[in-house]
Amino acid sequence: MKFRAMSLAMFACLMFGLSSSAMMAQAPGPGGPVRILELRGTPYEMGLAHGKALKSEIAELVSRWKEDLARTYRAPAADFIRKFLAFTDFAPAIDRWTPGLLDEVRGIAAGAGVDFETMFAFQLVDEIWVMGRDAAAEKCTSMAAGPRKGFPAFTSQTMDIPAFYHGYPTVLRIRGDGSRPEALVFTFPGVVALNGLNSRSVGVCVNAVTQLSFSPKGLPVAFTIRGLLRQDSFRDAEKFLRDIQPAAPQTYVLGGPAETACFERSAGRMARFLPFEGAEFSFHTNHPVANDDLAPRFAESLKREGQTLAQYGGFCTRFAFLRKSLPDNSAILDLNRLKLLYSDRRSGINNASTYGCVIMLLGGKPEFHVAGGRPDETPFQVFDFSGRKSE
Repeated sequence: MKFRAMSLAMFACLMFGLSSSAMMAQAPGPGGPVRILELRGTPYEMGLAHGKALKSEIAELVSRWKEDLARTYRAPAADFIRKFLAFTDFAPAIDRWTPGLLDEVRGIAAGAGVDFETMFAFQLVDEIWVMGRDAAAEKCTSMAAGPRKGFPAFTSQTMDIPAFYHGYPTVLRIRGDGSRPEALVFTFPGVVALNGLNSRSVGVCVNAVTQLSFSPKGLPVAFTIRGLLRQDSFRDAEKFLRDIQPAAPQTYVLGGPAETACFERSAGRMARFLPFEGAEFSFHTNHPVANDDLAPRFAESLKREGQTLAQYGGFCTRFAFLRKSLPDNSAILDLNRLKLLYSDRRSGINNASTYGCVIMLLGGKPEFHVAGGRPDETPFQVFDFSGRKSE
């Protein structure tokens, strides 16, 4: 086996799978108590409250992010941001599919004292990962299941992102307005969503699959998540995901009270993944299995290295660990088992990039279980739609 081919695959596996009142916990370190920020009002008002309440944290994270951009792309961050926004055109898709969310970003920018272009680019975590090199010329693990063996349906994941984003685990409680459900959104300060759950028991988790095709005019991931959380049912969410033109490719793990599904969504295709025929649950890391709508650059690299897509995915230790741990429908997946799986360090599921872990229970009374750091070190906090938080 070629060493260069192994290095390529190992890198891909391990780098990636609102008027408002704020209730703040103590300032966290690398992992710590999750802060809950209550958001209500117009989109701009929600963003303004977000930006004002988390102004110092947003300033810190934007500064770290700009340092990383300059180091990665060997150019001043302001130059990269300008080139990236000129290379892409996401605003029409955002206005079409998630009306109001750009105004929310404008509000965050105003509240935090950051220019809008920088704040908008700050939302585009996955898009910059996928398209940054073209514009300039860390990954997650998820599991989901429908109701089975007396346990409600769930979606769940570790959120693995570069360490410079760490330190301020945050949940946004976005109050419903009568026409839209309330939502609980896990994120870091300044960004509209990383994953989330709504009061209709629609849950969404995401994993980067950077090997698939992308669109510089599609709907960015953070905005797609918020759009999915506006839906009233699993079927509505599935249709929304199928109808949009996505920007960065992503695996979306969708759930509702009666069922869940794992979809690899590229610019040109949406493919459902099941770990085996008849599976009652699913899991995913950060390489495509069911979708062959590959990005040209990645397809060329596979050909150059003499690899198939299956061989490429075979290097992911997290995926192999889950296949071994969950071989068939006899597998037990309750809350304790999920926490044990997500706490495993040997497989790489729980690693230095783990910003947090989320388990969403999708029964009649949906619950949002969030660890604001590595799940073997940080206790889970439980949020629901009664407006209260329990430990």
